[in-house]
Amino acid sequence: MKRVALALDTARATASRNAKIAAIAEALVASAEGGERDLRTAVRLCIGEPFPPADARTTGVGWRLVAATLEAATGATDLSDVARRLGDLGDAAAEILARREDARPGVTLTEIAELFDALASASSRGRKAQLLTELFARATPREAAYVVKTLLGEVRTGALLGTVLAAIAKAWGADLDLVRRAHAVVADAAETAVLARAGQLQSARIVAGSPVLPMLATPIEASKAPIDWERVVVEDKLDGIRAQLHLAGGHVAIFGRGQGNVAHSFPEIERALAGASDDVVLDGEILAVAQDGGPRPFQALQARLGRTSPEMTLLEDVPVAFVAYDALFVAGASLVEKPWSERRVLLEEIAARLGLRVNPVERVTSEADLDAAYDRARGRGHEGVMLKRVDAPYEAGSRGAAWLKVKRAAATLDVVVTAVEQGHGKRAGVISDYTFAVSSGDALVDVGKAYSGLTDAEIAELGARFEATTIEVNGGYRRVEPLVVLEVAFDGVQRSTRHASGFALRFPRIARIRSDKTAEQIDTIETVERILASQVDSGHREDNAVTKTKTRPKKARKPAPDDRQLGLFGDAATKKED
Repeated sequence: MKRVALALDTARATASRNAKIAAIAEALVASAEGGERDLRTAVRLCIGEPFPPADARTTGVGWRLVAATLEAATGATDLSDVARRLGDLGDAAAEILARREDARPGVTLTEIAELFDALASASSRGRKAQLLTELFARATPREAAYVVKTLLGEVRTGALLGTVLAAIAKAWGADLDLVRRAHAVVADAAETAVLARAGQLQSARIVAGSPVLPMLATPIEASKAPIDWERVVVEDKLDGIRAQLHLAGGHVAIFGRGQGNVAHSFPEIERALAGASDDVVLDGEILAVAQDGGPRPFQALQARLGRTSPEMTLLEDVPVAFVAYDALFVAGASLVEKPWSERRVLLEEIAARLGLRVNPVERVTSEADLDAAYDRARGRGHEGVMLKRVDAPYEAGSRGAAWLKVKRAAATLDVVVTAVEQGHGKRAGVISDYTFAVSSGDALVDVGKAYSGLTDAEIAELGARFEATTIEVNGGYRRVEPLVVLEVAFDGVQRSTRHASGFALRFPRIARIRSDKTAEQIDTIETVERILASQVDSGHREDNAVTKTKTRPKKARKPAPDDRQLGLFGDAATKKED
């Protein structure tokens, strides 16, 4: 474990990708000396995932449990301050543990794997705390740091998945493209490493019941390739969550983009397909649907997300449907190498047999046709359209020109920044998260928060300005004078209790800094209300569904367990998939 921690520290400290790859490759080779289990554990620590994607177990460990256990074990009283300063609880744990002078033997990769298993099977908080206490008593500070990072999903070493795959290739002299292809179908970097070590990458195969990395679409404005109108079809871009449906031996699994099995959240789909004799893997989307079968907006589907056992009233209020748009595997054979046109024929046969809905397609021959198709899709309540090459294979895990998505911002607003926060990850310690408001009479009311859209230079320039105009500081949160005007693009408006305005913008991103405008010239709450009304009229929003999120606390707090997905002090925002 010491070698893995050192390799991750090296990867984190260098900007050189080659140096990252070399350090991780060396650690993987060393870990493999302990056998396949140690190699798998080393890879899981590198990517920050304690279990393989198809494994439904969780450790049940969150920020609060780790923090409470560490404080009890060390007597530290400043953990929250250290975590806020470093932007990471794992690094804070290392700093706190480093204060103690007692020697620690360190932990082995085998012991870490056993810890993950024990945490997943522990039924009480007390037992989990005991296991963590034992870890903190034995692990070196840096070992503890990476175990905590993995438990909380906070591994941010610059050793992203692509770097780890490159390290696997380097470690065993394998072709990187072959490593990537193998990983795309097994969707588990640890298993990919085991195959590479054994020289068996070419044996990687799709298996019904184990997720495949989804093929991704490129925004049409980001694609450099010209459109060959004779070789594309258009289909609606659905407003739901990406889902991969697996049927194997009468069992049903539904994998989301995070590759976890979410079938328990959608029992009506599971029941409808349970016992099916087909062994298939289908790509598609789960939508909330109205009584007539038409699509409801993603806003309605949010109530179903993350529910392990949704109650009957929720199932009745928000029914869902799986809509298929690709076939990846059928009757023991992989289809990913076949062109879309052949996969489509098989998809329609499978869907007819299983009683599934299939996303319809149409041909377009020009930009004008595409615009008309986009307008029709919006009229049906969908986000936009997708362009798909009929001669392209299914490129699992890749984002290329074979799939293009056409999706346009609903509108923009001129807003003023009222509060800022330190970012997290690579922006830890940098003011980069902006809460913004519109005017309501003589007052300002917050309507959203944005993190993206500005360059590093613009963030640095605004950060200095916000520091100079700070009114109040609470931990990493600053209330600032309302002087900086931004133009913000977004995909929609919904009612929400998160902000005092009663509204929240969906997927806001900063379009530009409006240095030419003052706070007196920003948009009004009436404009926001008109945008919502137009979306309700067009069927893209439901005015009676209020997003249930907590109002942002006004003082520093210890993050809840779910905060591990967001950094230490970020507002929660439900995210949907491509």
